[in-house]
Amino acid sequence: MKKWVIAFIVATFAAVSLYIPVQLLRTEYNQQHYEEQRSQARDHLTMIRENLQSELDDSLIYVDFFEMVIRQNPAITEPELREYGRFIVERNALIETVTVAKDGIVHFVYPSDGKELIMGLDMLNVDVEGLSAFDYTPTTISSVSRGPFDSDHEDVKVINHKPVFTESISADDFWGFASVTIDFEELIESTLSQYQHPDYSFAMRIDPANKHPFVWGDNQVFSEDHVLQAISLPNTHWNIGIAPVNGWMVRDSFPSFELIISYIMISIIFVLVYVFSVQYISKRDLSRTDALTNCLNKHTFEVSVKRVLKYSSLKNGILLIDINDFKKINDEHGHLAGDKVLIESARRMKEIIKSTDRVGRIGGDEFMIMVKDLQNEDDLEMIAKRIIAHMEQPVSYNSNQIDLTVSVGFMMALDTKAFDHIYDLVDKKMYKHKEGHKGSMQLELD
Repeated sequence: MKKWVIAFIVATFAAVSLYIPVQLLRTEYNQQHYEEQRSQARDHLTMIRENLQSELDDSLIYVDFFEMVIRQNPAITEPELREYGRFIVERNALIETVTVAKDGIVHFVYPSDGKELIMGLDMLNVDVEGLSAFDYTPTTISSVSRGPFDSDHEDVKVINHKPVFTESISADDFWGFASVTIDFEELIESTLSQYQHPDYSFAMRIDPANKHPFVWGDNQVFSEDHVLQAISLPNTHWNIGIAPVNGWMVRDSFPSFELIISYIMISIIFVLVYVFSVQYISKRDLSRTDALTNCLNKHTFEVSVKRVLKYSSLKNGILLIDINDFKKINDEHGHLAGDKVLIESARRMKEIIKSTDRVGRIGGDEFMIMVKDLQNEDDLEMIAKRIIAHMEQPVSYNSNQIDLTVSVGFMMALDTKAFDHIYDLVDKKMYKHKEGHKGSMQLELD
């Protein structure tokens, strides 16, 4: 039983030693595949972001253009403004209106149809189309992007404002505002929608200054493992995110061919190592034990005794046991009966001693026992008597009862004496017992 357990442990260790690198490679491949998917999603998102950024930058360019025209000609007339407005709206389909507010008061809108409510609004003090008042300061010279916001409960707008100054930058030279309004839905349609992919979910989060965030698309994208990129706009943070609809798929959601082959090879190696380990342990045991009685052979027993005598600090004893008239048993009952007697004798001896003690078949019908951790020689004598009593019980063979008698010699083993010397001394004691008290319980203690 022990050898099967040892072989299983060795085979398992070998299999695990191979399994761990395979799993590490598998994890590395999955991570690589994950990074590849994120890279593909990032490239796809970059294409969308660049297109969206380009469209938004164009609207800022147009408001800069209007600011430049007014700065160069502060007395510009309404027909001139209308001509420039028509030029801008016709050139960019995303721009819905162009607005000019002199001194912050809206006095020009192109196109003007349906925009009557905007005319006359004070952009510095009044909410304009759902926006809070414009926070103007004398140092505000850059464009400001505002929105998206729902202007008429149907369309979503984005407005880009640009303060207009004349000659020098100071509060006294503030002229007003130039603004362009972008149709947000049209912006999305012309940029993001054409790059929609069935495997990806998209979302956009816009955080205007002093306003609640505006979210377009699948809001779940921002709560998952997403890829995020920023769009640069003045005074507003635009973030666009992308995430796979079914999550980032690992490469071996279904086992790959290489992975299956690896597991098959590991299984084969496990079986081979297990079989070879069992064979090795079996051969090793055969080389160390007597094939008939499964006791230690003489060489192994001698090595074991020498090791105990060298390293043990406790008292140990040696018993030499000989089966009397064993040749007679072979002659009368046959060699198979003799084998039966030897096997049964070895079994009976092992029943008396501890599991840590050693039994060796020294030769023929002689056995030697190494008894460990004794208190004194009286303990050894008691063990010897128990062995004699147990071994001299008849052995059944083919409906026959074979009577046994044994001779025993014993002595305390000292590490100062060589094994051969101990063997010689205990052998002499055994023969004294054989010659003088053969078959009796009386032992030689001297």
